[in-house]
Amino acid sequence: MRCRSHDYLYQRAESRFWWLRLQYPKAMGRRPLQKSLGTADRSEAGIKALPLIQQHKLDLWEFRNRKDERFKLTATRKWPLGESMLEDGTRIISTEWSALFIKDGALMKEERDQWHVNLDARFDSEPYEQAAEKEAATPKPKATDSDLALLDEYLRYKGHETTGSYAAEARSTWAEFKVFTGGKPIKDCDRTDGRAYVDFLRSKDLKTATVVKRVNFLAAPINHANETGDLKGNPFFKVVDHKDDKLERLCFDADDMALANAQMLPKLGKDERLMWLILAATGMRHSEAFAIREEFREDGIRYVRVGKKTDSSKRRVPLPDCLLPHLPTKITGPLFEDPNLKNISKNLLRAVRRVVTKDKRKVVYSLRHRVHTRLREIECPIDVQKEIVGHENGDHGNYGKFSIALLKRWIDEINY
Repeated sequence: MRCRSHDYLYQRAESRFWWLRLQYPKAMGRRPLQKSLGTADRSEAGIKALPLIQQHKLDLWEFRNRKDERFKLTATRKWPLGESMLEDGTRIISTEWSALFIKDGALMKEERDQWHVNLDARFDSEPYEQAAEKEAATPKPKATDSDLALLDEYLRYKGHETTGSYAAEARSTWAEFKVFTGGKPIKDCDRTDGRAYVDFLRSKDLKTATVVKRVNFLAAPINHANETGDLKGNPFFKVVDHKDDKLERLCFDADDMALANAQMLPKLGKDERLMWLILAATGMRHSEAFAIREEFREDGIRYVRVGKKTDSSKRRVPLPDCLLPHLPTKITGPLFEDPNLKNISKNLLRAVRRVVTKDKRKVVYSLRHRVHTRLREIECPIDVQKEIVGHENGDHGNYGKFSIALLKRWIDEINY
């Protein structure tokens, strides 16, 4: 699908996702931006693109008006920058772009600033190019955040990639907590703040396991800082009250799989279809299938090495015969086009809900439960089962103790 030069959203021939294109005049000295919005839904893509489009329009406005010494564009701010309080106890955190309204630990709403022409301020007569060069040449002081430094140190110590999914979730949670507390430094926070944040998370109907995960993103770096002497005290010490709200997971039955194969698979995108088939035929975790980059051979049998969560999850998985027609002749790189695993997982779950079942106890991860069930049904030895699926309590040593040929015999019985 081709697009006109002034269109912001477009689709590439090789991708089903919507993309954002931002173009600038040559005199601005800025390269065009092309960015995948990670969704095949145009309405969702438009919503995701709004902040970038707004900033693009503001940049173009400034460029045109700076050249002609016109009036500046400024924001109408109803609330003072920083934190303020309403009579009903609602806390307002006003930033450069918007104001957040938080009451009883929950985010109630967000107000965007309104922009208007400032008749009291004009751009100076300095040419835009000279002003841009001067601004680029002026060294900008680096903002320091001692709390963020604690997180960075923890990620470095634990060996997490700075661009990996764990680091991204940790930074997102850290940013949310900072907004929740109004920017209060960690050293000034106590368990009252920790408990209030837990209540805030629960107000979003999150399960206890998810709340614990979010809190651990904050507590683990702080515990590490306590051990190194960089910090004293942890506001998240035993702040989560454990509730029995874990949803029992069910595996897909024969009817579910028949419905998926007949009506869902033909409509899936390439990445989603391949992910479903790998999970259904091997019992891998999403992240394990997504991380595959190469294959190996033993006695002529193709297999991959997966697992890094724990020592027991590291294992060799033969590629079952039913999967081979959907794989490259030889795996020499990523199997998936989308660089974001979350997009694939979300799209798959939406398809399951739309076509297969609306039972919340059945999710894409239920394919792993199905593999467990299938292996028991065909009376696969328990040790072989553990090695195929990477059981958490297994002890596999150096990538397993069974031959690939033996594992292949059993994994071919799973099918999808």
